[in-house]
Amino acid sequence: MRRLLFAVLLLGAVVTVPTAVGATDKKVTFTVGQLEDVDSLNVTVGVLVVDYEVWNLIWPTLTNMSAKDFSPEPGMAESWTSSNGGLTWTYKMRAGMKWSDGEPMTADDVKYTIDRANEEQWSSHTYITQNLTAKIVDASTLEITSSVPDPRLPELGVYIFPKHIYEKISKDDLPNYTAEEKIGGGPFMQGEVKQGEYVRLERNPNWYGKKPVIDEVIIRHYSDSNAQFQALKSGEIDAVDDVPVNSFASIKSGDNIVGINGNQGGFRELAMNSGCSSSPGDGNPALKDKVVRQAINYAIDRDLLVEKTLKGYGKAGTGLVPSADPSWDLKIAADKQYKYDPDKAKSLLDQAGWKDSNGDGVRDKDGKDLKLRLFDRSIGGGQDNTEFIVGWLKDVGIATEVSTMDDDTLTAAIGQNQFDMFLWGWVPFVDPDSQLSDFITSEATTDPEAPGYDDANWCSPEYDKLYDQQHVELDVSKRREIVQKMLELFYEEAPYAVLYKYDELQAFRSDRWENFVRQPDKTGPVLFTNSSPAYLELRPKGGGGSSGGSALLWAGLGVAAVAVVGGGFLMRSRRKVSADERE
Repeated sequence: MRRLLFAVLLLGAVVTVPTAVGATDKKVTFTVGQLEDVDSLNVTVGVLVVDYEVWNLIWPTLTNMSAKDFSPEPGMAESWTSSNGGLTWTYKMRAGMKWSDGEPMTADDVKYTIDRANEEQWSSHTYITQNLTAKIVDASTLEITSSVPDPRLPELGVYIFPKHIYEKISKDDLPNYTAEEKIGGGPFMQGEVKQGEYVRLERNPNWYGKKPVIDEVIIRHYSDSNAQFQALKSGEIDAVDDVPVNSFASIKSGDNIVGINGNQGGFRELAMNSGCSSSPGDGNPALKDKVVRQAINYAIDRDLLVEKTLKGYGKAGTGLVPSADPSWDLKIAADKQYKYDPDKAKSLLDQAGWKDSNGDGVRDKDGKDLKLRLFDRSIGGGQDNTEFIVGWLKDVGIATEVSTMDDDTLTAAIGQNQFDMFLWGWVPFVDPDSQLSDFITSEATTDPEAPGYDDANWCSPEYDKLYDQQHVELDVSKRREIVQKMLELFYEEAPYAVLYKYDELQAFRSDRWENFVRQPDKTGPVLFTNSSPAYLELRPKGGGGSSGGSALLWAGLGVAAVAVVGGGFLMRSRRKVSADERE
């Protein structure tokens, strides 16, 4: 989850894809265009944002997340109370719940999921469940106790699985489990899946919550963003995620299309190899000096990037973004921010001993030029940042050597500590703990066979200490103060140059659909959010809503592969590859 490092290798092809609604089909179908192909329907394996969208619709959670402000809402549990100083939470379960196959859905499924996740160390669950134990009190009551104070409780958003299905799958077989049974416990259940083409979800007749008007959801894969947008304009699909900036800006009244730009914390960064670990690698030692990293931060004109590459759909970055909830963002005085100041950058480089001794425009020290490798991505957004950054670094005397890589090649380079700088991004979850945990010392790259999540190879004992404090602080105001100190420290140490927070650009057929619910309310996107509530609220306009169009579409015939270096590099919060998020 943060943790998304993968490659999408795409080949365009004309393929036969079923239309969302046939001439005699009365189903209400909502079809979404998506540049990512589903990686895996197995929650313990998949990591892409499109995987999460599917899982959000088919798997239940003990508690849900409010579309308005991310606050906990009833899920499988209808209410809860705390005791034992906030260490123990008692949940009252809904009565009469069933899985889509008719089997009872009970507290025993929750206990089974927590117990097995902890026993087998599922990366999809243990960052939340590792300190939790579950006990069945009676048929309608579940008790969960944490061995340490956990500020994330009572919210428990991990996916709950049907015991009667999963207990038949051994630990050894689970990584290869395709999870393609027509099963679910959320508002939808899995239907037909064609890798590289589409995933069809069907309404779950046994769903305990609010019934969606939509009968089925089709997530259709495209290999090209422009082709995807044209499919929306022609009426072949109902919605598009990750609309190209220029296409989004071209939407006008009368197109029967509405564009919605929302932010849920996604940001892009220039990461620098800070040289923390002692593992083999070839990072440039110049970047071990935080003064050099600070100089690079001052050399970048973030406002210009927002203007030129985002067309204004975002805002200049300040620091690490820990949460989809903007209330957790770094708050720092304007005079302490890394505003574009090439003279300041030059002064810092002078201070660090890097000077142009021979007048060739490149700074040097001890006979070595300050020349840094910059890796960018061949797929996903953000490549247009590279040329700007190369120019700005040249202006202050830093030479760059640019290499463009597919995602799994770049992932391997990062995991093996063989890089100087790279461009990528993150989409954080709601609670800041997950994103903050990526930069504790234990996550710095120390083993090429099993790298951690700290892709900047940075560590700080002070940061570690603060992380441990916030991890168990139940007082929200005190926890916010600790998190701010962590963000300030990360900002001052500058292992990242956070370029900007970007808006997610989505478009919908406004002649067919209405009631587009954002998460968070008013500022977030509609689709591909943290808990995907929009599908329950969408309404066909005038009783319609079927997706017409030809059955022959230019779709992407592709292969999506997650680069799991040594089986351990799954980025929890980096949930997205399109729009430049690692997810």
